[in-house]
Amino acid sequence: MMAGAKMFPGCRRQMALATLLMCLQSFFIVGSRAINAGCRCVEFDTTYGKDYGVFTSPNWPIPYDENINCLLYTFIGKEDELIEITFDEFDVQKSNIECRYVDYVKLFLHLTEPAVNEFNQENFILCGKLSDVETTHYSAGQYLMFEFHSDWRRGNNTGFRGTFRFLSKNLFQTDGEPLHGSECEYQFLSGNGSHGNGRFYSPLYPSIYPKNIVCAYHFIGVHSERVHLVFEYVRLQSGDLSCLFNADKIVVHDGKDRHSTVIGEMCNKISFIEVVSSGPDLYVEFISSSHFPGQGFRATYEFEKKSRNQGLNIPSTEPEKSDSTTSTLTTQNPGQDYHKWISSDVSRNGTISSPNYPKPYTSNVHYSYTFSSRGKERVQIIFTEFDLFMPFTINRKCEDVDNLVAFININGEKRRIDRFCGRTIPPQLMANGPSMTLEFQSLESTTSARGFHAIYRFVTNFGINVGSQDNQSVCGYVFNSWERSNGSFTSPNYPGLYPRDSECHFFFYGRDTERVHITFAYFDVEGVTPCTMDTASDYVEFSNFRKVDMGVHRHCGIQKPKKIQSDGNFFRVTFKSNNRFDGTGFEAFYHFRNHVDPFTVKRVRGSAGAPLKCSSRIQHIITFLFITEVLCVILHRVL
Repeated sequence: MMAGAKMFPGCRRQMALATLLMCLQSFFIVGSRAINAGCRCVEFDTTYGKDYGVFTSPNWPIPYDENINCLLYTFIGKEDELIEITFDEFDVQKSNIECRYVDYVKLFLHLTEPAVNEFNQENFILCGKLSDVETTHYSAGQYLMFEFHSDWRRGNNTGFRGTFRFLSKNLFQTDGEPLHGSECEYQFLSGNGSHGNGRFYSPLYPSIYPKNIVCAYHFIGVHSERVHLVFEYVRLQSGDLSCLFNADKIVVHDGKDRHSTVIGEMCNKISFIEVVSSGPDLYVEFISSSHFPGQGFRATYEFEKKSRNQGLNIPSTEPEKSDSTTSTLTTQNPGQDYHKWISSDVSRNGTISSPNYPKPYTSNVHYSYTFSSRGKERVQIIFTEFDLFMPFTINRKCEDVDNLVAFININGEKRRIDRFCGRTIPPQLMANGPSMTLEFQSLESTTSARGFHAIYRFVTNFGINVGSQDNQSVCGYVFNSWERSNGSFTSPNYPGLYPRDSECHFFFYGRDTERVHITFAYFDVEGVTPCTMDTASDYVEFSNFRKVDMGVHRHCGIQKPKKIQSDGNFFRVTFKSNNRFDGTGFEAFYHFRNHVDPFTVKRVRGSAGAPLKCSSRIQHIITFLFITEVLCVILHRVL
């Protein structure tokens, strides 16, 4: 029935006594966790020299029978192995969202022996079609089991077909040193043999991580180094929440501990996120407090010298002008292919331009400019002149003429922001992480086009120059009414394109009697209602609560939100962009105002001038009681 499987009416004698009891005796367990008497067990402990073994449901691909009360699939690896199973086909009858009744596949991934009973909590319950389930699962150790169950209702469902293999645990070994006495804390020291670079993982990876755990990863370098992290794969609790109050998240601090400035925050599902420290130390915290843990993360680290990726690959008879604060690059010797690295270590701001600028550039040249930053820094590009040759041909695309292309890194790949040509000045640009590349290419000769000229600067405030920056947020700003009662705020890099994969929070704090009023003067946030992950939308979100607010209001598209007023003296505005689209964001104005409650106590003066205190609500109650008493008297006399 299944390749490489051993089928038994009970389990093998060599299996644990608990499994024998489970297979041959009746466990009276309440609800869907019951494992019925007479379980049949299918055991897999080898692939017979092949890369993968195969398992199927009974009769596959013919529809499975009804009343399969307990069919246990048991996978047993060696002590230094873990098991991977993948469902290639999946069709199990589904009649409810939770899959706990009717037909289901129940997975047990965190076993210490090849046995399950009423005390083992399943990790997943699967039903439905292949698109409804997570297809690949891993054990935490050398054992993995799942139960297949069908009830009395016969369907036309074919069940499942999958593959399994045994993997070495060493493939997922964190290279740091575990700290003595801690459950999940590691230290990574520079210059300690192979520890100059390596890998680190969430606990139990690639299996799902435990609930209610906090892990810490300490990276300690030497004075001339910084730490470069790449989170290759992040799969935390699935959801459409911002990272601010997410139950499971990764927080990266630019220093020795959690009190250091936050420069990275990851949640939900993302891939290939780069973080670079500004100094030799970095502290990473992984927090899990959700009810539905995910697979976790895998990441790499490297202690780098600060001089990495600096240099000019352009032959020139004149020295490059550069100092510790400003730098100007004007390429003088055109050729075929040249590359310039610009690091914030060398120049915090400066200018770049096309070859021979302000004279016309020549044909058949390719120049690239790569900007490299660290910490909270993002490079911002502001174009001051743009004049590229555009032939007088109708409907010529930018790909076919001289052009400038801006690239960023998305999911580990070089992704284009946009391609610019002609004489229209490009919008202000900002990187989504520690690097950005501009590539200029001329295809045809010209004697008139001057090329382009731009200012670059490395900023730590995302181009937002208002409010007080919150060091415990990657991009957070605080507005206190006692510091300023009114003003404006914008999306990052406004009025240019906001950076992708960014999340910014604006916190408004008023006095007890104050409310904040917000009016949007401009609004262009890519997305369609209801502005969720399912519609691949960026969004602006409003909340009156300091903690989790499940009833938040989101806005996206080009239609400005109506005037917003807080319910209390606190208000939060969150801007979040994904990795797909670009927009120019928003500009808004805020104003803290005293709030007059119609039911608050009012001061009224009597005829003698003495102040009286009386609530209008109390006055209404007194009036109501008086009228009621009068009516009672009248009714009493009538009756």
